[in-house]
Amino acid sequence: MLVFIHINKTAGRTVRYILRSSYGPRHCEVEPWHAPWADPPFSAADLKRLRRYYPKLQSIGGHRLRAYVDLEGKGTEFKYFTFMRDPIKTSASRFQYNVQYRGKKGLIFEEWIQRDWTRNQQTKMIAGVADVAEAIRIIQAKNVFVGLTECFDESMVLLKARMAPDLNISYERVNVARDNSIAQNLLSNESTRQMLVEANQADLALYEFVTSELYPTYQQEYGPALEADVAHYQQTQKNQFNTLNIGLSRLKQYALYKPLLYLYRMGVKFV
Repeated sequence: MLVFIHINKTAGRTVRYILRSSYGPRHCEVEPWHAPWADPPFSAADLKRLRRYYPKLQSIGGHRLRAYVDLEGKGTEFKYFTFMRDPIKTSASRFQYNVQYRGKKGLIFEEWIQRDWTRNQQTKMIAGVADVAEAIRIIQAKNVFVGLTECFDESMVLLKARMAPDLNISYERVNVARDNSIAQNLLSNESTRQMLVEANQADLALYEFVTSELYPTYQQEYGPALEADVAHYQQTQKNQFNTLNIGLSRLKQYALYKPLLYLYRMGVKFV
């Protein structure tokens, strides 16, 4: 089973659509049964309950999946993957998203960047804490594939080869910001850029490990054909999703899974 740990503002929405396009109703965008955002994150018990209603489940994804949480399933091989992006740009984009798309027009960057959940988010999604050594340990122990947003097409080719030969990696970009001026202003101003750097020290160290050590091993293990295969993929991919599978995935998500979550949270015992 593919387990996609969706880190905000790393092209994760596009990856989620790729999973829906590939697996249709065998994919689910998950959240903990007890509540969408309250801890603990999605767990083995949550997965066990989910599989009652998704017996042919092949992939799961979501913001509430964490690499440090062990998912258990008899006879199931879990293949974890995620995407990382330059931490400074990611953090700036996250602030921009809160202002532009969540409508938080009065949000003050200097206050926002001091909140714990905004700092070192990529490392915390993997390790649970801002501990680079622990994040690296988990990545290595669970063989977590870490793609790079900056090398998205190549990362998809590598992911398909390493983990999911049946993955349909034809795609169109989803959730792309139309106006990057807020993020660009934060990045170009020396004071706010330094705040971004200070707030993401663990993420910067983890990103350095991924870009200088981990990701190059994927390239080396794939072999010399990688560049040509990526070029062929870019020339031949259809730049579209399987709309039938996406429709079936969304239908099951909103006609079955979401109502079941609601009933469970209301205390209905049969769920």
